[in-house]
Amino acid sequence: MTRNNVDDARIFIAVEGSLGNPLSRFVINRLSKKKNGSSLIEDALLSYCSTGKTSVLETIKNAPLLALLGIGRAVFGADKKAMQEFFSDPVARRGLVNVIRSIGKYGINRPFKLVAPFLVVWNYTNACNLRCKHCYQSASIPLPDELNLDEKRNIIDQLVENDVVALAFSGGEPLMAPDFFETASYASHNNMYVTLATNGTLLTEKTVDKIVKCGVKYIEISLDAATPEIHDNFRGIEGAWKRTFEGIKNAVESDEIFVCIASTITQHNFKEVNALIDLAEELGTKRFLAFNFIPTGNAANIKDMDLTPVMREELLEILYQRLKKGGFEVMTTAPQFSRVCMSKSKNIIAAAHFGTYETPDKTHMLADFIGGCGAGRLYCAIQPNGIMTPCVYIPIEVGDLRTERFIDIWENSGTLKDLRRRDELLGNCGRCDFKNVCGGCRARAYAYSGNLNGCDPGCIRNSVGRFANNIYTTSNTYYSS
Repeated sequence: MTRNNVDDARIFIAVEGSLGNPLSRFVINRLSKKKNGSSLIEDALLSYCSTGKTSVLETIKNAPLLALLGIGRAVFGADKKAMQEFFSDPVARRGLVNVIRSIGKYGINRPFKLVAPFLVVWNYTNACNLRCKHCYQSASIPLPDELNLDEKRNIIDQLVENDVVALAFSGGEPLMAPDFFETASYASHNNMYVTLATNGTLLTEKTVDKIVKCGVKYIEISLDAATPEIHDNFRGIEGAWKRTFEGIKNAVESDEIFVCIASTITQHNFKEVNALIDLAEELGTKRFLAFNFIPTGNAANIKDMDLTPVMREELLEILYQRLKKGGFEVMTTAPQFSRVCMSKSKNIIAAAHFGTYETPDKTHMLADFIGGCGAGRLYCAIQPNGIMTPCVYIPIEVGDLRTERFIDIWENSGTLKDLRRRDELLGNCGRCDFKNVCGGCRARAYAYSGNLNGCDPGCIRNSVGRFANNIYTTSNTYYSS
């Protein structure tokens, strides 16, 4: 066991002993009960973040939560003033309330289970102006039964009530929906962190202004190549690259929005990765995100364009070297990235649910709790007609928001419960030392094997599926058998 592993174990014992014990959980559960839309936890957090003087009565009332916050600060070495500044943001407070409530309900476990997802990805409409070969939604025209505006607001009310932190609008192309701005504004005004995934072709200066005004904080723009011909061929429409390029330039002009370029990496654009990252930096975006290829929807027709395990490992190496270089954020939805980062950085850097973290003592433990595939555990998806699925890439219906409450589906779905367990993963995914921080992509496992607990066939450590014959052809020692 390494020194970092020993430190992580000690921290885990300290956290479990102080926050996960029955008494602490009892107190948390009592404080979590909401009355008139608010709980004692939320009231206490507001008081904690206040710069004014606190009355003796208020201090006594808030004592249990203040004690819990003090324990957390001591364990993680956080500065009180920095914590107060951070949690003065209502979105951050919502996230902390979610975590505290989750500890009260489930205790502290690996992987960490939440009372409600941090993130909900909403395929807002099936309408789209492109015809992408890899579209998981097979988007083209709106579905005949898409939700109306009142139904959408009702869903947002439920997400807010249950402390969902972020709402990501995807599609199709969300900007083609007539009521998108109204819905995004409604979510933002209810203190949700609102993001938008778009193909970028509709991002005129005027549209970007409207996006900012309705409260969208993060925009993810799809660009699959630095070469126009490659992008247009993949997206199915001539001239798409040029329009997206102009859209990116319009988006980065705003100081109020975080802009990311996202690419789904296949054999079609594998050689473009470094050029894409260079272009993302040159354009002034703040992040490059490499999406895992999932053969579902339209993408099921181009399975042969998937990366081999050797190519995926090379991709992760490229991303790691660009991340290590610093100065620009590089991320991927491939959960194996955490293994690569932690192995090569001696546990200094870890990737945990689309984020990268660099703290010498706490990174490994953080990744252990929230790392790997977050489908059904940290996030879920809503389809244009209100059907809930574990992930936009996993076409398994777990509930219908037209007839069921969001929280009932989240708590009771057998499929979502299965995804929250890593002890039933099959093959090397179940045996791997990095099971907690990776666990393989469940969407890829399902798409290739029909089993959510199956092996992710794109991982260099697995020897199953169509890659079995060439899985160990690399000369690099990225893996162990």
